[in-house]
Amino acid sequence: MTYVELFKEQAVLLDIQASDSDGVIAALVDGLVASNADLAPHKEALKAALMLRESEGSTGSSGVGIPHVKSPHTDKVTVVLGVHQAGVDFNALDGEDVHVFFAVIRPEVDADAHIGLLRWLAGIAKHEDFVSFSRQASSGGQVIELLTELAPA
Repeated sequence: MTYVELFKEQAVLLDIQASDSDGVIAALVDGLVASNADLAPHKEALKAALMLRESEGSTGSSGVGIPHVKSPHTDKVTVVLGVHQAGVDFNALDGEDVHVFFAVIRPEVDADAHIGLLRWLAGIAKHEDFVSFSRQASSGGQVIELLTELAPA
């Protein structure tokens, strides 16, 4: 399975309306649950874990945030991509607002696969057109196509 195959259209949120980082994380968790119903009973725990992760050090930079945690509540990697058109203060390392978010929940095992996924996401996040193209997308399918185009061969 390629990393792009982890993304499902229902887990691409094109219009997050939250006014702060906690609201963004709540919206991302809703997307994770929509993509993986097994996570529903653990929604609050996942939200708390992602918020804790971000409080320990922001994953935001260059307009992209990548909150991620391992969880005992899942046996598979689940990802969601969210777009906040106006941008939100995510305490990014560069001080800029964040517009695009990747949230990743992974099992507690197989750390190497998780590191590979995070490297891939970080590489895509650094692409000069990624944020603007994501913000222009009108469907989840368009964002997944963008991820496919930016994925290494």
